Amino acid sequence: MGLSIEFYAGDPDEIGRVFTNVGFDGLRDGSVAHGYADLSLHLSPEHFDSLSEQAGAALKRTPVLLLDSLERTVGGTEGERGADVISPRWVGMMAAVPTELVATIAKNWMAVVAEDVGDPTIGSSADVEKALSDLIEVCRIAEQRSSSVVFAWYL
Repeated sequence: MGLSIEFYAGDPDEIGRVFTNVGFDGLRDGSVAHGYADLSLHLSPEHFDSLSEQAGAALKRTPVLLLDSLERTVGGTEGERGADVISPRWVGMMAAVPTELVATIAKNWMAVVAEDVGDPTIGSSADVEKALSDLIEVCRIAEQRSSSVVFAWYL
């Protein structure tokens, strides 16, 4: 398996509690989190800073990097999984990405990832575009509901 990465919108303390107790169903079915995106695309957390850079470039604004935007740990188990609240600045940047830019951002993001890992066969796909669209929707939902987005990873 590898590193799984998910984003949840909702009450961060409740999300963190449920995540720590491995209650993934409640996080994914809307009963705990009101937004969910699975970005388990065989990426490292650092690759999400590359996504941030590509989103910022597409929006013609200074990017807000994801890893610099992790404000507070709300759940997890040392070395196995973690859940952190993301700053509203990063959430706002991602929520501002128009649907028509998703394919371009996904293509550019995967090109950076391919170069980073030294694998020219990596490229964008319908799965990458869907995952990115889902992430943008989670950020939009969080903004509309004045809630938080939690970045979660697990092995």
